[in-house]
Amino acid sequence: MMMATPVFAAPGGSEQAFDNKIVKRIKVDNIYHHIQYLSEEIGPRPAGSEAELKTVEYLVNEFKSYGYNEVNVHKFTFTSSGNEITAYNVEAVKKPMKNHDTGQQIIVGAHHDSVPVSPGANDDASGTGALLELARVFANTPTDTTIKFIAFGAEENGLWGSRKYAEAMPQEEVERTVAMFQLDMIGSADAGDLVMFTADGEKNLVTDLGAAAGSRLSELIPYSELGRSDHVPFHNLGIPAALFIHTPLEPWYHTENDVIEHISKEKLKDVADIVGAAVHQIARKDTPALERSRVAPVPVDYYYEEPNL
Repeated sequence: MMMATPVFAAPGGSEQAFDNKIVKRIKVDNIYHHIQYLSEEIGPRPAGSEAELKTVEYLVNEFKSYGYNEVNVHKFTFTSSGNEITAYNVEAVKKPMKNHDTGQQIIVGAHHDSVPVSPGANDDASGTGALLELARVFANTPTDTTIKFIAFGAEENGLWGSRKYAEAMPQEEVERTVAMFQLDMIGSADAGDLVMFTADGEKNLVTDLGAAAGSRLSELIPYSELGRSDHVPFHNLGIPAALFIHTPLEPWYHTENDVIEHISKEKLKDVADIVGAAVHQIARKDTPALERSRVAPVPVDYYYEEPNL
């Protein structure tokens, strides 16, 4: 697999020197508005429901409003409790600059569905809202890397959207996909601290970049081991992937009380900043030059934390 050049923390007083082009443009009120619309205007969004169709329409319209010319809706079916259910993935593709294409690809994901009983403000309107805001910010950001922003369907039914998407990826695309960032439950005021989970409990390029971005912008983020979200199918293909989530989980998880009143704007902004900065590290067109600059990045040492859900 083609590997991107990892870059880490900036020394001295230049901690945010690499990140301002992204983090200064991320507007937490935009994320909050998306959460409000998805959880309150639409409400519970289980796979195969009319609410899912409204969600898909909203996602498509938002992506197109940011100027994305390639917005794809991938329809898929799966069987649950003997019933065939139709659900959807929604994808916006950020193309690299002309004559500055590394051939590499990054995936940023979240899941747009919820369990039937829940408005799903945190699970996962929060991740979907951040996904949309990062797509908006990156739409006009020069990159030498393709970035795919994907809102997966039917995560709550067994990761069906991400599984179907990963299964359909040609081998050539798998080989040039260097990182997959999954945003899931990133806004609850009642959850614990941010952790990066990998399916095998090992560090990878995504956790390296996430820890480095955290050290520059917020605090050092630990890594741990957990499946149960849409990073897993990509890990199974050999793609470096990690789930960004706060643990321990909030008491409102998968209940009717997962509402916007329990959402923390501070947490939303923190995670969006970190993931946005991490993506920018390997997608920006001048990444190789950073190694020779006066503020060349230095490695960060981050630690494993036992899962605590």
